[in-house]
Amino acid sequence: MTSLAEINLKIAAGQSLSKFSRIIAIDGPAGSGKTTLAKRICDTITIDKIEIVHMDDLYDGWENALTENLTRTLLHQIVVPVSQGKGFGYRKYDWLQKRFGEIQRFDAPELLILEGVGSGQKVNRRYIDQLIWIDIDDETGLQRVLQRDGDYLETEMRIWQLKQSEHFRMDNTRDCATIRIDGKQFI
Repeated sequence: MTSLAEINLKIAAGQSLSKFSRIIAIDGPAGSGKTTLAKRICDTITIDKIEIVHMDDLYDGWENALTENLTRTLLHQIVVPVSQGKGFGYRKYDWLQKRFGEIQRFDAPELLILEGVGSGQKVNRRYIDQLIWIDIDDETGLQRVLQRDGDYLETEMRIWQLKQSEHFRMDNTRDCATIRIDGKQFI
């Protein structure tokens, strides 16, 4: 896939695993362009009711981000309810306060976009209509994140890159993607 129009067509016209909604996941390394692509899809696809869930809102800080708690939250509070045509909710993580806030509730969408590292994890794939993987090399991804969020995050980001690489390896996320994008050229 090379164009946004092709991606949107595959999402809208592709097989839907649920009669109630479509669920896509946009996964790949930090700084690859996942949030940018999610916004572009949301702005251009011809589906009315869309919700985007950012994985950054579900992580329990840096140390406890890619854990079983994340998997349970994603599966039981978001993915399964949406696949059943129900609303969903989750507690959004406050990175400044270093704790979760009050629960946020959403009506059932026609399209749910999960975006971020861990959005395409193995246990959720049976509910995901399209798994989009965005490739980016570590250094380019790191520089994008530091430019966007600030140089003060460099140490945390280098540790995060190791964690995400291990997660992707264990979950085989890239190889299971139905759409692959070169983050250097597309985003």
